[in-house]
Amino acid sequence: MGDNHAETTTFFLLKSIRQIALPPNQAWSLPGCPEHALLMITEGSGYWQGDDTASAPPLSSGSVRFFAPEAADSIVAGRGASLSFFALFFDALQQDMRQHNSYAPDGLWHPPADSYHVQSLHVCLELARALLADHEHKHEVANPLDMLQNQIRFQQLLLTIWEAPAAQAVVESSHPIDQTLSYIHEHYAQSLSLADLANKAGLTPRYYTELFKKNVGKSPIEYLTGYRMDQAKKLLWDSKKRLREVAQLVGYEDEFYFSRRFKQQVGVSPTVFVKMSQRQIAPVTFQYTEYLMALGIKPVGAQEDQVSHMREQLRLQEASDIISLSKACPDLIKPLQPSFILTDYPKDCAAFSSIAPTCALSWTDDDVFGHLQQIADLFGQKDKALLWFKQHEQKVQKTKRYVDARIGKEETVSILNVRPAHTFAYGVRNLGHVLYKSLKLTPPPIIQDNIKRDPNFWAVPVQEHQLNAYAADWLFVHIFDDDLSRAHFQALTQRKEWQSIPAVQKGQVVLLGPVWFAYDPLSLDAQLDEAIQLLEQQKTS
Repeated sequence: MGDNHAETTTFFLLKSIRQIALPPNQAWSLPGCPEHALLMITEGSGYWQGDDTASAPPLSSGSVRFFAPEAADSIVAGRGASLSFFALFFDALQQDMRQHNSYAPDGLWHPPADSYHVQSLHVCLELARALLADHEHKHEVANPLDMLQNQIRFQQLLLTIWEAPAAQAVVESSHPIDQTLSYIHEHYAQSLSLADLANKAGLTPRYYTELFKKNVGKSPIEYLTGYRMDQAKKLLWDSKKRLREVAQLVGYEDEFYFSRRFKQQVGVSPTVFVKMSQRQIAPVTFQYTEYLMALGIKPVGAQEDQVSHMREQLRLQEASDIISLSKACPDLIKPLQPSFILTDYPKDCAAFSSIAPTCALSWTDDDVFGHLQQIADLFGQKDKALLWFKQHEQKVQKTKRYVDARIGKEETVSILNVRPAHTFAYGVRNLGHVLYKSLKLTPPPIIQDNIKRDPNFWAVPVQEHQLNAYAADWLFVHIFDDDLSRAHFQALTQRKEWQSIPAVQKGQVVLLGPVWFAYDPLSLDAQLDEAIQLLEQQKTS
């Protein structure tokens, strides 16, 4: 396809395409690859995060943005709303003026505009799905006509996006939801009601609320409250203003009502939040040690097994300075004089609040990314969380390239955990997060069904006679580090059900190390590193 916006002819060559679904609050970063990138939002809401995206409009279905080569910007799903999108990577091939039949990638090429809001989303979706289907079967013998048809589809997709770009840019900037979002960002300190915002959008309150929720993922008042609390946290963290003054600066005349709303949104009262803003944050934590460390916060005390895990499995020297706590006991915590206590058990709040401000985050209510985002919000470390997400995604892409070369697209992968008296088949939490969520390996049908019913599916117990139901082309096995578990595994390998599993017959059984049972940001990074090592060892064995 020629580019009428350049003096020389430009053609566009699709290199790869991915379809990505982000849970609420999760971020995904561009891998910094040498190709241009195009991101097209198909469902949900969120926002861009990067050096050149500060003025970009909020994301909604139909939002499209182009990125230059080597870009490492992030896309973030909204709070309480998932986000689905296509990521397409392509070369802009510029004609060599000296050799008219020669074309080379042009890293300086740029589209007519960076951002669009496509009106014919159904057309773009149909084209993108066809491109993805072709990409997923690229390992098959390529038909030249099919390859040509696929590149034609890509040109059609670009044309659909670029059609009347100036008009589409106007549509995007004048969208009533975008208008009121900008209005909220500028006037949040004023008294704003639903009627005020609906009137600003030129819509009835009922229709405005429906449209706002569809695009942003929450009601206008929920969004306004959340935005006010984010501003309040900045004021509480960075200034010495009195609570009443902070409340007024973010739109609340009644400081007591502001305090109640703040605690509902943030999880702690403004007073506690101020105490947490001390330069020397010295928390004690149960369950979330590695999360704090990922954000650069070293607790003064933490659960004994987590401290051991960081020392022995993650080999973190900083962990040697953390006091190991054998149990969640006030008598053990008080001498440490913590500035804050973070736990996963609500009843701990009553027991520990006399020692230091205490917050409980339910372990089962969110996944590892959701927990990291909540803790980052709590301690004012959003930037560090986004940096971790970006670096983690780059590591995922590096590992995925290696794993995809070893494990075929059509091959299934099963994950078993062997304990002294029980065996579990895992889903997308703990053992399964990296293999299923990050590396997108294919579970056996029975696990796929469980994940469809529960996107946060953990594990299911498996009886010996049920092993065939969880059979797969590859088998990843984690064995608890004790004699009874090892003996149980040896007994399993002697059963006919085990020996009939395709992975066993093909010699594609991989034994996972202890780090795989942990479910935290630092361990996920370690698991990605170990995945390459394990497959390399399996290849040479």
